[in-house]
Amino acid sequence: MLGELEHDPAVQYRKEGVFASNSKEMLYPVEYRMSDLCLRDGITWDWFRENWPFGNGITSHSTSACPEYKTVVRGTDLSLDEFLAEYGTTRLAELELEQMHIRHEGWEKYEARWLPGTCPQENHVVHLTWIVTTHKLPDFAYERIRALIEDGAEPLQSEIYIRPEEPGKYLSTRRPLRKEKYAVPQHS
Repeated sequence: MLGELEHDPAVQYRKEGVFASNSKEMLYPVEYRMSDLCLRDGITWDWFRENWPFGNGITSHSTSACPEYKTVVRGTDLSLDEFLAEYGTTRLAELELEQMHIRHEGWEKYEARWLPGTCPQENHVVHLTWIVTTHKLPDFAYERIRALIEDGAEPLQSEIYIRPEEPGKYLSTRRPLRKEKYAVPQHS
């Protein structure tokens, strides 16, 4: 067992710290550890917006980004109709059309999460998995978790977790929560 994966339901893990549930009272700061794979792809701690809720245990999160484009006359930000309305009759053979990325406020906020030049500029989905623990885990545990999440490694001694009624599905046993008043979570 690597560590308790659920926390006291009376607290909330957020980017800024651990808070009393439904309160602005911060109990203690958050310690975090970003995966090298996230850092390589430009996903840093700053990627998460203010008061980002991390939940408890192991959480999978996905977000999709779909940049919007419009067809414009090359060298302008005008659509063909707008160009013709503004400049009048024009030989279409002399015009070139191109796709222009519409940089609306939502996209700019999303792109600002990434390191400069690392945000994909096409439709994409970002899948993130993180773990919240009640105390810091040893380095070997983070390496094993990283291998399970990022490399698709198989659990060690997987036979003890396999559901007999569903081969290939894993099941962990329920354990009562252990209360630790001053535990520090780790995110990976």
